[in-house]
Amino acid sequence: MARSDLVKALMRSHQQGDDAGFRSAAQELIKEERRKRHDLVADQLETILEQGTRSRRPLQVSSLRPLPKTRDDLPLLSLEEPSTTFQDLVLPASVQEVLDGLVDEFRHRSALRAHGVSPRSSLLLVGPPGCGKSASAEAIAGQLGLPVARVQLATIVSSYLGETARNLEQIFSFLDVGSWVLLFDELDMLGRERADRADHGELRRVVAALLQVVEVHRGDSLFVATSNHPMLLDTAVWRRFDEVVELPPPDEKARAEILTIKLRSVRSEVDLIAAAKRMDGFSAAEVEAAALDAIRLMVRDMAKVVAEEHLAYGIERGEARRQIVRTSQG
Repeated sequence: MARSDLVKALMRSHQQGDDAGFRSAAQELIKEERRKRHDLVADQLETILEQGTRSRRPLQVSSLRPLPKTRDDLPLLSLEEPSTTFQDLVLPASVQEVLDGLVDEFRHRSALRAHGVSPRSSLLLVGPPGCGKSASAEAIAGQLGLPVARVQLATIVSSYLGETARNLEQIFSFLDVGSWVLLFDELDMLGRERADRADHGELRRVVAALLQVVEVHRGDSLFVATSNHPMLLDTAVWRRFDEVVELPPPDEKARAEILTIKLRSVRSEVDLIAAAKRMDGFSAAEVEAAALDAIRLMVRDMAKVVAEEHLAYGIERGEARRQIVRTSQG
């Protein structure tokens, strides 16, 4: 896109209040500056854009349509403002490429449909607990400036015959009007393999209903589901998603990058590479927890910087929590 077109796109998006369009045009402008090797200008533009994203007026997380509810008048969804973008995550390049593609397709969905192609609108994220599945879904919403509609698993499952399937239909009917990122954590709780001998007829009906609503979903929203136990998912569930991504535990380099991000709000005198080596086997969530524990101890000590002993304490607490989990699991 030529520079004049980028400027026009920026002004048009600003005038229309199109936050996602403005950010997309700004990112293209930054890429152009980097292609020209104007790295200083690109860095300055990136900083301004990021500051603008974090300080912009909060989303009005509400809906003109009433939220879907159970027969007992309990909400099936909660609407949340995303607090995460891709800049807050450390993801493998292959995963980041897929997520960037989904975001770009959503922004250009009208052009894609004009060519007779539907943008990908459903994503299944699998991986061990704490690897960033829910955070990735929230970051997609943050990149697009969309609210997160989070499924309330405690209310969606009903003891009434046929009611769980009806709840699913309500959720996707709501999703098809408006723009949201629908987050369904722990999909394996519903999408279990129908051949499971411990299963009963109602669960098979629920899985069938889930497959149907996912397949027909074609609104201006993204459906993101997560699973810690993908081996429990019905084989047909996998085929209903436009994209499937596995998020692995962070390697040593990724752990060091996570520490850098989580400690960026404070001064630090820590050897992050050495610390990352000590955290072998930690999930992304556990690395983040260790960094936050270090900051808490720094504040309690009334220190001005995070020192080695502060992060050592965070790692120690993380190892203690991991040991408790291992013991409880036998």
